[in-house]
Amino acid sequence: MRYHFARFLLIGLCGCFSSLALAHHSFSMFDQTKQVTLAGKVSEVQWTNPHVWIFFDTTREGKAEHWGVEFTSKVHLTRRGFAEGMVKVGDQVEFTLNPYASGKTGGRFVAVKMANGEYYCDVGAGQALCANNKK
Repeated sequence: MRYHFARFLLIGLCGCFSSLALAHHSFSMFDQTKQVTLAGKVSEVQWTNPHVWIFFDTTREGKAEHWGVEFTSKVHLTRRGFAEGMVKVGDQVEFTLNPYASGKTGGRFVAVKMANGEYYCDVGAGQALCANNKK
């Protein structure tokens, strides 16, 4: 009887914690039906795990705004050729992103046109943008 209870408890706990892991990887906070492209000046780069963040200042409709762009992990970015230091504080860049569904200033990274004019794009929809800009 004790064995069955312990087994049941262990399975239940695993189920609880696995839902937390799935929630972490949800994209529901982003409006993936929209892409926004904004140019601005990089104000902060957080090259950290679990996600890299780049913040930039821009002007939209005459109003100054501070945006945060969430990337994947630094390990995945490095494996795909995007290294720390490719975008630096003070760089003028252009980000394409899926904005937050809530309307908050920020979103999920799709592509960046870096200060040197080169593009780096995320997997998926971002790849078409890169392909079109390498002609």
